Amino acid sequence: MSSLRGTLMVIGASDTGKSTLARYLFQELCRAGLRVAYLDGDVGQSTLGLPATMALALSSGPGDERFNPHGPRVTYFVGSTTPRGHMLPVVVGAYRLQQKALALGAEVVVVDTTGLVDPAEGGRALKQWKIELLAPSMVIGLQRGRELESTLWPLRREARLQVVEWRVSPHVVERHREARIARRRALLAGYFRSARSCGVSLRQMAVYELDRLASGALVAFQDVEGFALGLGVVEEADRLEKTMIVRTPLPGLEGVASLRFGAARWDMADQREL
Repeated sequence: MSSLRGTLMVIGASDTGKSTLARYLFQELCRAGLRVAYLDGDVGQSTLGLPATMALALSSGPGDERFNPHGPRVTYFVGSTTPRGHMLPVVVGAYRLQQKALALGAEVVVVDTTGLVDPAEGGRALKQWKIELLAPSMVIGLQRGRELESTLWPLRREARLQVVEWRVSPHVVERHREARIARRRALLAGYFRSARSCGVSLRQMAVYELDRLASGALVAFQDVEGFALGLGVVEEADRLEKTMIVRTPLPGLEGVASLRFGAARWDMADQREL
């Protein structure tokens, strides 16, 4: 383990044990005395952060194997709980977080990915271009049958990286769609439990994806680097006056340099996705 460096990417369909393996790698690399970063790229079933985001967390120092990691943490807002239709921000966000991890001193970055692998739905393209951009030293593929074959076939012949292939453990439990939705609902409900309403002028800062401004829209409050400081839900919006009322647990807007609206919607009254 101590000889591993660079970016290690774990790929596979949903419910193949990706997050469990990524977490194991993170902790073993920490035990080996390395400064390790965990990049959670699953926007639908996040291990570290909230739905519709990707999160990065670093160990507090060499040998600190605690999970969740206790070091610096950074969040990137994608704005959707699925990569379908949002592949560009997923790829860009993964790269931004990887580069931030390296800037913070990570020697190894362990990347957990989404479960979208079906070529017909863009899964192969998503994985291939993410690999091209992040340039991992190792790709670990978990598959039950041959669902990753179109992705792994060219990688086996790549001199730039090492490919490790494992069969999915029979002990892995598959979750139904309802269970995934329930988990996202619980995470967002918990996050917004302490939210308060505040007025925001859209004329005072950079605003991205303004066309998504609507009641219930998720919005990210971003810092000067474009990383999310926190999320909010639009309660009311006045497009003419360029103002809105947002419910957010953020105590204030200090440090907020820009806003980004997401495609995802959240019903504050019923605490559910729209």
